[in-house]
Amino acid sequence: MNWFHSYLADRTQTFSFDKCESASYSVDCSVPQGSVLGPIEFIAYTDDAVEIFQRHRAKHHMYADDVQLFANATPSDAGRLTEQLRDCVDEFVQWCASRRLQLNNDKTELIWFGSHTNLTKLAKVNCCLSVGSAVIDPSAVVRDLGVLLDSELTLRQHVSKVTSSCYYQIRRLRQVSRYVGRENMMRLTSAFILSRLDYCNCILAGLPKSTLLSLQHVQNAAARLVLGLRSRDHISNGLRELHWLPVKSRIQFKLCLMMHMAHTGRCPSYIGDILQPVAAYSGRPGLRSASTAQYIKPKLRTVFGERAFSFAGPTAWNALPTHLHSIPSTATFKKHLKTFLFNVD
Repeated sequence: MNWFHSYLADRTQTFSFDKCESASYSVDCSVPQGSVLGPIEFIAYTDDAVEIFQRHRAKHHMYADDVQLFANATPSDAGRLTEQLRDCVDEFVQWCASRRLQLNNDKTELIWFGSHTNLTKLAKVNCCLSVGSAVIDPSAVVRDLGVLLDSELTLRQHVSKVTSSCYYQIRRLRQVSRYVGRENMMRLTSAFILSRLDYCNCILAGLPKSTLLSLQHVQNAAARLVLGLRSRDHISNGLRELHWLPVKSRIQFKLCLMMHMAHTGRCPSYIGDILQPVAAYSGRPGLRSASTAQYIKPKLRTVFGERAFSFAGPTAWNALPTHLHSIPSTATFKKHLKTFLFNVD
């Protein structure tokens, strides 16, 4: 409490306009915009909003002023779920008003996820959401932390966006390639290209090769730029020379890294809770697998479900050699994991 008090007490502010500056005013409420403690203090201020979501049985994610609600239902039960969410949002709007907060209707989005068949059935149901006086119609694509999620979770729009952005950066880097050496070009390419290919790439697990092919073409183009190769030159050896894992292996690398963080207890609870070690499963006390560091892959009814981290993560982790499972250091694990994936390719 002393930490918060010293941060908030005795603050003043001034206003500047057209080279004129006002006198100093005392700040007796709120926090400075962009402050370090701002998100934490906002969370403390809005923590009781969770009770509203729990009361309406809506799952949620919250960080500072970003709130996400999600729930599931069959197509025949979509109407009831919509009413449930409307009641939840209505109460949340009233709660915001009581805290001198206002929900931004322009930034509020709604999307229904499902198969093409199930989404077609929703056409007969009023699936809109009321937020105050505004009506939010379902969107076909929404942006979540920089990732474009479409209603059928094909991720084609996201891959297309990443591909377009990367090629734009490649064209810009090509203009300066003659003025910088290979080492600097590698750093620039890593910062502007590979970072985009690696961002949230776990969600790409299980996608068809045809969807991932455009991302691999981006990486190949970036490698040719660094190495000074022509557009038709073979690139496999070039990727090894640069020590770049192909896109598919980079996805496996991220999955295994997240599993290592979960295995060593350094991941958020909402990730660790969906994973079950084989050793903790009461049905396998006498089996050899019970003494390993492997994880149980849940039984699924569809192939589509294999893209979920609860399945893709244990699948990637269980495929690793046992000596990698026992490495406690994340830095050491990453080093040996990359070597293993290179040898597999």
